[in-house]
Amino acid sequence: MKLECRFWMTVDGEKVFGRGPCILLKNIDRLGSLNRAAKEMNMSYSKAWSIIHRAEKALGYSLLETKSGGLDGGGSSLTWEAKKLIKVYEKFLMEAEELVNKLYEEHFKGV
Repeated sequence: MKLECRFWMTVDGEKVFGRGPCILLKNIDRLGSLNRAAKEMNMSYSKAWSIIHRAEKALGYSLLETKSGGLDGGGSSLTWEAKKLIKVYEKFLMEAEELVNKLYEEHFKGV
């Protein structure tokens, strides 16, 4: 048996950042486009944009720098704050998982 847990940040009870938005940001960073990242995740562009916009509003800073179309077709890149958020969130998840697994072993050993 294994314990699974998930962590996300909320504002007024509404999820604003967690595993899904983190993956979306990492895909945007890798692909250079919100649209391409959304497609890869089988998500509509409007849903992906809504996730990013809601997180930006709650966090109080921009996560994306966008470049309009043209010859190169435009695209998106992560802000410094977005890169830091990903780094801090992933470090937190690693540490939290270690602690949760330790607590699970302590409390459920032999059950």
